Amino acid sequence: MSPPAAAPLRRVRVAAPAKVNLHLEVLKRRHDGYHEIETILQTIDLADLVRVTLLETRPGGEPDIELLVDPAGVVPDDDTNLCWQAARVFCHERRVSGHLQIELDKRIPVGAGLGGGSSDAMAVLAACDRLFGTGLDRPRLEQLGRRIGSDVPFFAAGGTQLGRGRGTDLTPLPHLRNVHFVVLKPAFNIDTGRVYADLKMGLTVRAPAANLQVIKPLLARFPTRPWFGFNRLEDVVLPAHPELSRLLLRLRDEAPVAMLSGSGSAIFGVVVRADRAARLVREFSPVVEFARSVGPLSNGVQILAG
Repeated sequence: MSPPAAAPLRRVRVAAPAKVNLHLEVLKRRHDGYHEIETILQTIDLADLVRVTLLETRPGGEPDIELLVDPAGVVPDDDTNLCWQAARVFCHERRVSGHLQIELDKRIPVGAGLGGGSSDAMAVLAACDRLFGTGLDRPRLEQLGRRIGSDVPFFAAGGTQLGRGRGTDLTPLPHLRNVHFVVLKPAFNIDTGRVYADLKMGLTVRAPAANLQVIKPLLARFPTRPWFGFNRLEDVVLPAHPELSRLLLRLRDEAPVAMLSGSGSAIFGVVVRADRAARLVREFSPVVEFARSVGPLSNGVQILAG
């Protein structure tokens, strides 16, 4: 028997972490318009803050959703935002309703391939579950997340996971420890849909490269041994953005693993020593919009106290 659901709260704060892709292969184009991928996802210690307030409950009907974004204008504050969509999906699927106010404090760079919007959506799902006292377990939160976007289910648990299919078929992997991610984002954004549309697949069907028996020992030594992972989307993004290619080549001089995250425009390098990570942040800060050294996380979205 499942434990009783926690008593509903009136306001919930959730940390919504970013992610990087330690590997991203595009296997084929699917008949539903999506792509079949194979990816290794990793949450990192860089997070948006999402506050959800339940101002009024109702027995049914369409919910009233109010979305406030800080800084204003950095992402849409209407029904095109994944936070707004997550609140609506939750209410429809769980047959609850009310007046919800969502406050989104954006700290993850947008248009960067760091998964901020998807993580924010899972944060709203987790907050609504707590506010309405529905007591959903992680698989059911992941199932709701699939209704919203391909990366959303990953953020229910986060950590290090292998994603297949649309990226929603998830397998936990050993957590990374004692590494530093140097995350760099230039002063331009990249549209994910356009990158996938420009990927020249034709009738190509690529074979999966990730074997669990191989990945696990490699992760135990990551990044101090050769890493098999790569990002197929670099084939599209780097030729279109030579300045990003130059940044990545320089980062690869210093980091044993360095690649594009998702469809970009963020790139990241992985190093073992904190002093080297700090030096790289100092070097790149004058030439990029965002430069930060962060550690790996072993969790996804987290409800915060207070």
